[in-house]
Amino acid sequence: MITDNSIREIYKKFSRPHKKREELQLEYFIPILSEHHAIKICGDEIILEDLEEFNPFRRFLIRSLNAVLEFDKMVAFVFRSHILFLGKDNDQMRVHMRPEPKKSFFGKLFGH
Repeated sequence: MITDNSIREIYKKFSRPHKKREELQLEYFIPILSEHHAIKICGDEIILEDLEEFNPFRRFLIRSLNAVLEFDKMVAFVFRSHILFLGKDNDQMRVHMRPEPKKSFFGKLFGH
């Protein structure tokens, strides 16, 4: 189960982009997801073809991925500002947007 604490840990642990494309193991994850999602790799992009053309999560650059993680029923594509969860057993898709850090007292006072 994916909880708020586990999402916080994912952002903390995978805060930097991957060094090598092989670290993402896309050749392992794409066939698993393609059973329920129209997903493909096209050059340096991953495209979710079952989403509408103007959906901001339809296509993304592989170099912008920090990690790809497998859970019991989901595969998570981790980015700097959000996590895209795709179901392994169904066509479910969820997006978690990273909350902005809270401003300090001086940041609130001086608008930084």
